[in-house]
Amino acid sequence: MEINGLNSAFEVNLLEKAKANCKTIVLPEAGLNDNVMLAGIAAAEHQVAKIVLLVSDDTKLKKYNVQESEYLRVVDITTSDLLPVLTNALYLKRKEKGLTEEGAKELLKNPMYFGTMMVDLGLVDGQVGGAEFTTADTLRPALQIIKGKTKESLISSYMIMISENKNFGDNGVYVLSDCGLNVDPTSEQLKQICFDTVDSAVKIAGFTDPTVAMLSYSTLGSAEGDSAIKVRRATELIKAENPTFKVDGEMQFDSAIVPSVCAKKAPNSPVAGKANILIFPDLQSGNISYKIIQRLAGFKCIGPIAQGFRKPINDLSRGADANEILRAIAITSLQCD
Repeated sequence: MEINGLNSAFEVNLLEKAKANCKTIVLPEAGLNDNVMLAGIAAAEHQVAKIVLLVSDDTKLKKYNVQESEYLRVVDITTSDLLPVLTNALYLKRKEKGLTEEGAKELLKNPMYFGTMMVDLGLVDGQVGGAEFTTADTLRPALQIIKGKTKESLISSYMIMISENKNFGDNGVYVLSDCGLNVDPTSEQLKQICFDTVDSAVKIAGFTDPTVAMLSYSTLGSAEGDSAIKVRRATELIKAENPTFKVDGEMQFDSAIVPSVCAKKAPNSPVAGKANILIFPDLQSGNISYKIIQRLAGFKCIGPIAQGFRKPINDLSRGADANEILRAIAITSLQCD
């Protein structure tokens, strides 16, 4: 199966790096969604990752004439030999929360729980879902089972936005956060979102000069209000903890990305209108903004990509096409340690 539409330099490099990493990714919705099935088949055929397709019947397997191989495996969640192992492990993990063995068996009828348990037990390296399930239903099992890297870890998300115009961001690429999870993060949480997003931008997007704008309706005190103050305080915390970060805030969007505007509104800012990482003050502004950039400005969009989990679990937009899912598979592979 051909890979069409993934032709930007960033995407080609992304797929090549994923091939070199050669991780195993489970797709819980393969039996439910044609785009997931197509993306999984393409990822396996082109060895972007080793793929496990979860199904509960053979309808889509027959439709696409799926053939198992070294890079493609099919697991029927209703009959799999893994069920006893996963049931017992899930029961032991959640029994203190009141889960019974029968309850664990019932949860594993949900492919999201089945896939998440495979990740938890190391049977696969990561999971990509959300084409059929909501973000809440996709990430709830991960929040219950995988959890954060530490007890203090905040789970957040970021978007990679790709333009054909190389003058934007980092060679045409921006990283945006948090656009998918945290409704109204505190200053402390914004600090962690910033640090995690910079790490992701370097590790996954290949940024060599991460430059962060902490976005607001105000630029460095030009307006007041609780949200502006929150972002201003977050920036102070970031600079205090890591003075080497190239970061500023609070900043309006035009100050963040247009050098001439930044020169007027924030002439001494280290960002200098060249931000390539944009941190939003809340979920509403982040989610609305990335969709506007995607739909009106024509940026390709990868994400939301979760960060902070102990093992990589990622959520898709329910409008995701096969190319978007394939990119998410590659990203998830690169998140695997």
